[in-house]
Amino acid sequence: MTTNKFSGLEPQFLCDVCSIAVTNPICPACLAEEIEAWATLYPNLRKELLPKLHYYLQKIEDKLIDSTECIKCGNKRAAVCPFCFTEHVLKELKRIKANRIILKEFVDFFNFDFEHNGYSQEAERLGVI
Repeated sequence: MTTNKFSGLEPQFLCDVCSIAVTNPICPACLAEEIEAWATLYPNLRKELLPKLHYYLQKIEDKLIDSTECIKCGNKRAAVCPFCFTEHVLKELKRIKANRIILKEFVDFFNFDFEHNGYSQEAERLGVI
């Protein structure tokens, strides 16, 4: 005989930016680590981008109360969904005037716009992806 240890529904947290359920719970801090690793290929870009990312992460941490558990680090800090975070990073890349090759690579590596109704549409329109 097997016992079901399911005690009910787990709480579902919403993204602090878009207010949609965080269904891909990878926290912005873990994504930022991956973006930092990618940016080592572009030292000048890294120098400009990382302070902006760290500032954004600090703003998120300052208002973090409870959130979805990150599947990578296990901390309850996935308060912003990967789509919203990577959309923010893409906007920062555009602000610092990253070239099309870098934008394309970023979207190829960090595309969480699974339904293609966000930044993927713009990237396709611009011929970046």
